[in-house]
Amino acid sequence: MNYSDHARCPSCSGNMIFSIGAQKLVCESCSRMLSPDEYELIIAEKKKKGVSDEAVSGAKPNVDESDEFASLNRSYTCTSCGGEINPGALGATDFCPFCGNAIVFTDKFRDQRMPDFILPFIREKSYFIANFKKRARTKFFVPDSFIREAVQENVKATYVPFWLYDVKISGEADYKAEKVERRGSGKYSSYEHTVYQGHAVGSQKYINVPQDGSSDVDDRISQALEPYPTEAAQPFSFAWLSGLNAIIYNMDSQDSYVSIRRRVTTSFDSFLSNAKKYDYTMVERRDYRMEPVKVSYALFPIWTMDLLWRNRKFRFAMNGQTGRSAEEFPVSWTKFYTCQLATWFLSSCLGMWLALGILAGGGSNSGRAVGDSLLFLFVGTAAFVRYVSVKYLFARNITAALSAMVMLACAAYFISEVAEGTHDSFRDGFTFVILLGFFIAGVISTSLWTIRIIRKDNAMELRRESNDYVSVPDDVVSSRNHKLLYRKSNKSRDSLILSEAEKKKKRGWF
Repeated sequence: MNYSDHARCPSCSGNMIFSIGAQKLVCESCSRMLSPDEYELIIAEKKKKGVSDEAVSGAKPNVDESDEFASLNRSYTCTSCGGEINPGALGATDFCPFCGNAIVFTDKFRDQRMPDFILPFIREKSYFIANFKKRARTKFFVPDSFIREAVQENVKATYVPFWLYDVKISGEADYKAEKVERRGSGKYSSYEHTVYQGHAVGSQKYINVPQDGSSDVDDRISQALEPYPTEAAQPFSFAWLSGLNAIIYNMDSQDSYVSIRRRVTTSFDSFLSNAKKYDYTMVERRDYRMEPVKVSYALFPIWTMDLLWRNRKFRFAMNGQTGRSAEEFPVSWTKFYTCQLATWFLSSCLGMWLALGILAGGGSNSGRAVGDSLLFLFVGTAAFVRYVSVKYLFARNITAALSAMVMLACAAYFISEVAEGTHDSFRDGFTFVILLGFFIAGVISTSLWTIRIIRKDNAMELRRESNDYVSVPDDVVSSRNHKLLYRKSNKSRDSLILSEAEKKKKRGWF
């Protein structure tokens, strides 16, 4: 019968827990510290001397040994206190609820497949919590009350099963490529679209493309935390798991390969069409041959946490090795619209004041000077909203309130100056109508792309490519040629070759 491991201290038989900070097993009784390699060496020596497995066992499974295909959803009996442990079908580690021993259910790994290697946790819980607060403060328009009041639940450091694929792909593709260049300036500007027809033949190799092997882990989270630095991986030992969470896979390497094929195909499309050189590319026909050269099984470290706030649940996750995070946070629309309206109201009042000054000076070109000034002010305000107002002035409640009051005070000053003006254009309301349009256009334009940025920043999406895993020496293009199809001028920068759905994807709307 297989027994699950309980990391016992060689000195006092106390419970040993892996410390992420020390990167060693630490005895809870005598504080002795051992690296996983040192611990495995001591256990191996004891077994050579004939010490029973009972000395290091933690729990035995309550299953029928005659049933070769016994369910992984089994219960265990703690060999220290006799308590019953139910880790669930995918749970590979747990604490005995009665005596507190940290137990690794090694029989589950042996029944499936032993991991080829493990990428250890190096980021501690304190770093994880601090990273959450940092991300919440730096993301756009996160409510202050969310940072203060969100209840942190289910904070876990979990080793998640991953399949890693070395994939070789070769073939040919027909594609269209488009370059877009701006011509002219101001209202006379246009965009010149140059479209090419291309054909390319080549091959490429991808190394260690990851895909989690658990249906309980959201692929959007596991992929958002990539890349995982496999160069820092260690030989697998159960000692790394003691005191931490770990799960086994319920999706084998064949099931997970579907996602890998999609990602590798997308990257190979970009490679053959030389997408970096163009603004837009579209593959029209492909004939690829793809084969997995090697499949490895590994455990990767992921911190996860649920955040409860005002009857809503949000998620926060972090790569336990690199510190890269993925999150879904709420948005304060009050701060959002205050930012847009206050900034553009100030800009519009400033525009009226400038227009009054220019028109009061007279001259045959005063109308054009006003137009140029307003265009410059519009572009400058849009940049100010994007890089200053959104990121700094309206990030927190106190700064948002102070910024709004200062902007309204400045706007009031410009309005008082304008009210004293006597120019005919202001008396007949013509300039006022223009500046009202200026205000509305400004609010709408910056609101739309700010919303798009917020959605993209808050979204956890499936990765469409595998560019982080290209094996550069094996990149080969045996032939690539393209010919000019046509040139066309257009008022819009939007692609002429992409469908509306593809354009929306590229803009990040979904």
